[in-house]
Amino acid sequence: MHGDEPASRADVEQLVVVITTAAFDASLAFYRDVIGLEVVEEWTDAGHGATLSAGGPARVELIDLPERAQRVNTDSLFIGLQVSAIEGIHERAAAAGVEIVREPADRPWGGRGLVIRDPNGVGLNVYTAYDAGPALS
Repeated sequence: MHGDEPASRADVEQLVVVITTAAFDASLAFYRDVIGLEVVEEWTDAGHGATLSAGGPARVELIDLPERAQRVNTDSLFIGLQVSAIEGIHERAAAAGVEIVREPADRPWGGRGLVIRDPNGVGLNVYTAYDAGPALS
C-alpha cells in the first residue's frame, strides 16, 4: 500500500470452514442432526466429503481422511454459531452424547450461550444475539 491509497478489500462471496476428519459419519451426523445444517453436497468420486449449510454464504465442509488424527487439541480455534434459540441444540447435543463444554447460561453482555465439541474436538460457541444498545457517536 502506498501513501493515502485505500486498502483493497476482497469481495468475499462465501466463508467455508473445512474440517478434515477420521470420523466422517459421526461428524456428518453432528452437523446435520445436532446443529441442524442442511447437506447441500456430498461426493465420493474424489475422496469422500460433504458440504453443509444453514443458508447464506457460510458453509461447513467435511472431508473424510481416515488417516487423520482422531481429535484436534486446541481451544485457540472454534466456530461461533449465532442462532435464534440455543435450547433445541442443547437438547439434541445432550441426547446424542455430545461433549458439552459449557452448559447453557445467560451471558454477562446479553444473550444466552453454550459451548459444545464436535466429534473432531472442534469447539462450537452456540449463542443468541444480544442487544448492543445504542450506537456510540
